[in-house]
Amino acid sequence: MKNPYLKSKLVEILFFFTLPLYRTRSGETMGRLDLVFSTHPLAKEYLVSSLMRFYVDVEQTGMHSQFYDKFNIRYNISQILKSVWEDSNHKQRVIEQSRNKDFFVRFVALLMNDTTFLLDESLSKLKEIQSVQTELETPAEQSQEGQRRRQEREATLAQAERQAQSYMSLGNETVHMLQYMTADKDVVEPFMAGEVVERLAAMLDFNLAALVGPRCTELKVKNPEKYRFDPKRLLKELIEIFVHLGHREEFVGAVAKDGRSYNRNLFLRAQGILLKNRLKSERELEPLFEFVDKVERTIQAEQQAEEELGEIPDEFADPLLYHLMEDPVILPSSGTTIDRSTIKAHLLSDAHDPFNRQPLAIEDVIPNDELRQKIADWKSSLRKVGGSGDGVAPMEM
Repeated sequence: MKNPYLKSKLVEILFFFTLPLYRTRSGETMGRLDLVFSTHPLAKEYLVSSLMRFYVDVEQTGMHSQFYDKFNIRYNISQILKSVWEDSNHKQRVIEQSRNKDFFVRFVALLMNDTTFLLDESLSKLKEIQSVQTELETPAEQSQEGQRRRQEREATLAQAERQAQSYMSLGNETVHMLQYMTADKDVVEPFMAGEVVERLAAMLDFNLAALVGPRCTELKVKNPEKYRFDPKRLLKELIEIFVHLGHREEFVGAVAKDGRSYNRNLFLRAQGILLKNRLKSERELEPLFEFVDKVERTIQAEQQAEEELGEIPDEFADPLLYHLMEDPVILPSSGTTIDRSTIKAHLLSDAHDPFNRQPLAIEDVIPNDELRQKIADWKSSLRKVGGSGDGVAPMEM
């Protein structure tokens, strides 16, 4: 079956297997059908791999509504994957998929893109709701214009509420998938890929700042449960992701590079909230602050290294991220030289040369060995000058 519409309908049918068939008088849900996922031979063999493949494929369906369609389809997929995660057979299938690094890195990148977009939209809508709710608390003018204005604001509020509920429901599931997948040491490796880990760290830091930073009061809306917004649960899962990845040097380094959102005090604030609400114990949070200490040490070391390097020559700087290139490559159609990690990250979401919009695959790039050697020689010369005790010579103006 190749038709993405028919595939999405089949996924929707499987999603309904995860829902309870009825409730008892006491309110307990009963009668789910998803046990068949763990007993039917075809499901045991192909369910997980097929769902993960479709999760990636649905990024491009060719339909004009593909951008928004994919979120609902992926929500259904995430519910099915969640329902089978504790089954050892299905978890082994996920582990097998993670060994196909190129595919799984793509899967992780799309999961992360969804999380970034959905949480950003959710929190933006909550801020809008809070603003409009506050405005509507003021009695409207009795004039016709005042009444019209109030009706417009009420319509704006209703639309924002619908959007917040939708985005938050979807966002909660993407965060939860990140939380349980990063908890498994056999699956975590693709999350450390160079083209993924810095974006993952930045996304986690940004949302942590939104939840516990100085502007978190903008998210205080009436009846947050109406919008599926549970800030304490969301905070708990974000912190658990930090803990799951905090032992990896790649992740420590990525967080240390995030000068936009990282702040040690955010973790202290998060600790206080989790302890106060008995969501975590002090013992459970010990690894978090071991991680934060590593990040702080890494920041200090990188600042010292930057001071030793001084100003990076323009030809050695990545044209998009402006850092010192480690593995420069040439993009064949535009002729631009860029760091391999930068273009790999770009291609995960956009298969085009960012400088001329021509189609591009990572296999097409050409190593710039001459420039790589020049960068190595430049760094070596700085180390020699620094080691002589004379310091770096001032740059000519």
